[in-house]
Amino acid sequence: MPMNRREFVASTAVSSAIAGLSPIVHASGSGDPDVIVIGAGLSGLEAALTLEENGLSVLVLEGRNRVGGRVYTLFDLPGHPEVGGNTIANAYGRCIAAAARHNIEVVNLAPRLFSNRSGQELFIGGERVPLKDWAMHPKNPFAGELRKLPPWSWGDAMFRQHMPFRDLENWHDPKYAQYDISVHDFLTSHGATDAMIQLGFDTNIAYGTTSRDVSLLQQAYADHWMAVNRGGVSAFSRTGASNVSTGVPAAGVPPGVLIGAFKGGNQKLPIAMAKKLKGDLLFNRRVTAIEVTDTGAKVTCSDGRSYKAKSVVCSMPFSTLRHVAIDPLPEPLQYKAIQSLGYIPITQYHLIAKRPFWLDDGLSPSMWTDGPLGMVLAQKFGKTDDEVTSLTVWARGLNAQYLDRLGPEESSRLIVSEFERLRPAAKGLLRVGAVHSWSADPFSAGDWAIFQPGQVRELRASIAKPHKRLFFCGEHTAVGSRGMEAAFESGERVSLEVLASA
Repeated sequence: MPMNRREFVASTAVSSAIAGLSPIVHASGSGDPDVIVIGAGLSGLEAALTLEENGLSVLVLEGRNRVGGRVYTLFDLPGHPEVGGNTIANAYGRCIAAAARHNIEVVNLAPRLFSNRSGQELFIGGERVPLKDWAMHPKNPFAGELRKLPPWSWGDAMFRQHMPFRDLENWHDPKYAQYDISVHDFLTSHGATDAMIQLGFDTNIAYGTTSRDVSLLQQAYADHWMAVNRGGVSAFSRTGASNVSTGVPAAGVPPGVLIGAFKGGNQKLPIAMAKKLKGDLLFNRRVTAIEVTDTGAKVTCSDGRSYKAKSVVCSMPFSTLRHVAIDPLPEPLQYKAIQSLGYIPITQYHLIAKRPFWLDDGLSPSMWTDGPLGMVLAQKFGKTDDEVTSLTVWARGLNAQYLDRLGPEESSRLIVSEFERLRPAAKGLLRVGAVHSWSADPFSAGDWAIFQPGQVRELRASIAKPHKRLFFCGEHTAVGSRGMEAAFESGERVSLEVLASA
């Protein structure tokens, strides 16, 4: 019989204090576990803990040598910048509750982030364009009143003006299947030229690789999620700095807005969750095969070791699951989803400045460019709201793919050289502290999942269906939330499915 969250048995385990960042492996018990959970990200850990709280024995297999999945904190860099999940907001109720359960403090970064983004500089074609001059600038491709908007706000304005349906919460409802078209086709149908779309959507893209491989329903999903977070849009949207409705720099933080992070680094949360596991958590276990029947399952890893259980919960993104042999194959539509669901390419460069060169040239350290630098965001994780601890270069879409082809060393040289070209005051003052490509990461092969045109209509309903004793979770299976909250949503759902089938 299905159970709801309130009926879960509360765990009586006492959380151990976070002490260091060493991987945790619990002593092995005897016999096969009830459930094998593949992946020690937020969704896998949430599922594992919930199942343990309800009396099942669990084994967690993680391909990396760390927990967190796409929640990844650079603890060795100033300010502990985030490579993966960056912020939470008002609607991240499961995340906030999990932090409270695991004694992780939530810090509201809204004052720092709004201050950061309000000073973002615009560079087009290698030229700095003051925002006051943009409306009449010859490189501005937009039309009418939208010429007043900076490039990062144009797409959002088009979607607000022309979205053909307003029931965004039910973006996946079959009655909206006619809108499962490309963002490119939608924008062109409302008079947008290729030049407008290229600058206003494809440049520093938030969803997909180009507007041609993103469904309008995916955009509706993202728009809904930003709306329910009550104004904390610029923390996790494509828009960057300014008020998205006007393009005017934000003067302050709207009342009640939470743009939060977990104190000391977001990866602290999955680390704390892992410490509460009763069963084994095994690292460096890259899964290569999953065999399932109506009564049990077997998981095989790249080192040849196999593990058996009554059920398997898989939190792997489809971008990596598609390289795992599943026997027997899932139903055709689910298998097609595994093989074809899109993921956005994102590559980050974390730069450390020897001194604050932005004080020399009088410009904001944050930038929005149409070149290799993509977006540069000043990370303000110091002792004061104004202290910049590092700079994060966000390369997305085609830009990320281009830089990935160069490799980490050559692309890092290009990033520093381009930065110095645009900002001569930075010459000789920057070093690359870390580079991470989510596309090149073998355990993610991309960042967040993207529905391509036609995929919502054809595939969405099949994505998370249990396949015999194989169950699915992960942000790609969520329907009501995104990011870290989506991971918790899916972990909660899959736990109910496993418990109902036991």
